[in-house]
Amino acid sequence: MMANTDRATVDIKKKKVLVVDNNPVILKLMHEFLTRSGHDATCVGDVFGCLDTLVEMTPDVIFIDLIMPRIGGDDLCRILRNMDNLQNCYLAIVSGVAIEEQLDYRQLGADALIAKGPFNEMRLHILQALSDSEKPRHDITIPTLQGAENLHVRQVSQELLQNNHHLKFILESMSQGVIELLGTRIAYINPKAAKFLGLPREKLLGRYMSATFPQLLLDAMAAISTKHQPSPGPIQLNGYQVILEHFAVAGPPPSTMLMLSDITERRQMEVVIEAANLTKNLGYVFSGIRHEIGNPVNSIKMALSVLQRNLAEYDRDTIALFVDRSLQEVTRLEYLLKALKNYSLFERPVMEKLPVAVFLTDFISLIRNDFENHHIKIHRILPNDDLLVLADSRALHHIMLNLITNAADALSDCQNPQIIVSAGESPNGIEIKVDDNGKGISEADQQNLFKPFFTSKAAGTGLGLVIVQKMLLAMNGRISVESYQGMGTTVIITLPGVDR
Repeated sequence: MMANTDRATVDIKKKKVLVVDNNPVILKLMHEFLTRSGHDATCVGDVFGCLDTLVEMTPDVIFIDLIMPRIGGDDLCRILRNMDNLQNCYLAIVSGVAIEEQLDYRQLGADALIAKGPFNEMRLHILQALSDSEKPRHDITIPTLQGAENLHVRQVSQELLQNNHHLKFILESMSQGVIELLGTRIAYINPKAAKFLGLPREKLLGRYMSATFPQLLLDAMAAISTKHQPSPGPIQLNGYQVILEHFAVAGPPPSTMLMLSDITERRQMEVVIEAANLTKNLGYVFSGIRHEIGNPVNSIKMALSVLQRNLAEYDRDTIALFVDRSLQEVTRLEYLLKALKNYSLFERPVMEKLPVAVFLTDFISLIRNDFENHHIKIHRILPNDDLLVLADSRALHHIMLNLITNAADALSDCQNPQIIVSAGESPNGIEIKVDDNGKGISEADQQNLFKPFFTSKAAGTGLGLVIVQKMLLAMNGRISVESYQGMGTTVIITLPGVDR
């Protein structure tokens, strides 16, 4: 038999052959047989080894095991057929489950299909594949299974393959992107994740993440591994806004799972709701601004009128007094205009040191008039002027307006409606509290306060507190709620304090 085999190799030109199989016995037998037959054989144990080898060589023929850990032979065929320099390479699948597995091998780009069996029989089909590789690829017929004459279908193998297909179907139908990393290489990626990255799976499988992941994703992964916490916010990938989650999976070998959740539509809805909430809440602001602007304008007008009539008679000190008074009122107008600017929507907080007492005094002056028109009294208990908080003034205005309008809604049926705004130091930072003596919140509803779209209001959106919590998290702050039905509610926001 050996003599016949040797004679059969005479007419086959020397080939560069790559064998990819995770069975070391098969690798040893293939290497010895191919080398003895006069071919240049390289053997590797997995797809990663195959891709690394292809950097250094371009084989004429590749024999591929179908069932391998992490990345299988079917995916490897797709990867290879997407490589420009391997369009004419002859791909032969060598499989131990060729009978049980139901795949369209031609669709994979395979040129031959050989069943694993006794090696004395396999090598005849290997030689045939080497001979067929000399034909142009378009002349190669649809592959039929070679070497299955004495093999029988195994029920256990069929069931395991069916179960594997079922799990794979679930993963590939998920709306979340799933990526498995083995070290720094991509061992699995489902279609949704490939869509987020903007590349076909064949261009991603087996590659190093540093060569294929956008920098935003790499930065988010670095932040998670450094801080051991979820990604600080959504990242932009190929036009999608996604949230990244990161899981370690025990080996052998250990791997890392990345979950990418598409929040593009949710974020667009949040922006719409933010705009709607802002429009609703600005009524309180503009009412206060109308009232507040009138006072400094009247004061400036009166001062300048008196000064104009008596300009020739007043001495320099008296004139300076009128000018100083007018400038003070101009400063007040500047603050009011800045308050309007503060109510623009924004993506990233601009952190600054804010004097808590000054901020809350100015904020309450904007809204007090309209609230008192609705017979709601607002009291304030404020700290000294030395207390500073690190926050974005625009976000804090928006947060306080949401909280105080929520308090006003809870006072609709109250006989003596009151709101108390207070602030002070705590072991965790600076606390700002909004207390009301309204109807309170049930224990059941308190469990759902920060869930999107949960609301007990007939015309509520269920996103007000969700947006408040998001803004606070962006400023390293947090929010808590204490409430008892019939007794009122206390909302506490905590922000980092700073020294002067």
